[in-house]
Amino acid sequence: MQRQRHSRTMSGYRRILWPTDFSVAARAALPHVRLMAELTGGEVVLLHVLPTPVMYANPDVAPALVRLDPEIRATAARELERLAKLLRTQGVKVKSLVEDGLPVERILRVARRLRCDLILLATHGRSGLAHVLLGSVAENVVRRAPCPVLVVRSKGSRR
Repeated sequence: MQRQRHSRTMSGYRRILWPTDFSVAARAALPHVRLMAELTGGEVVLLHVLPTPVMYANPDVAPALVRLDPEIRATAARELERLAKLLRTQGVKVKSLVEDGLPVERILRVARRLRCDLILLATHGRSGLAHVLLGSVAENVVRRAPCPVLVVRSKGSRR
């Protein structure tokens, strides 16, 4: 018990942000999130960003997407709650958020707004053309984050 108290005061990770897109790669961060929260006694903030589709610019498609938005948001909230419940059963304090926008911008905004001490996220490990076209959320978060970032590679990601 004494060691646990010591690590809580030494780490400073009171609030850990875990952005997830619910992919297999993102799920690879779960054991790390759980362990970090257990070691530090910190709260985990689960975040899912609903990307703003470029298609919203097309007036013919926008009405259909706006109708889908509540369903997509509800599905994301249910999935976050499932992950939150899993962490809570292991004694981890959890808060969850669904945000709209560009994933990198929202992750950084939430990290600042909630004064997160650590961002823990997974990388898909894209390379080549996929990396050029899609960019790397993890890479951009690392470059611009207001706090330390721990990036986890999934087993299937490219090396």
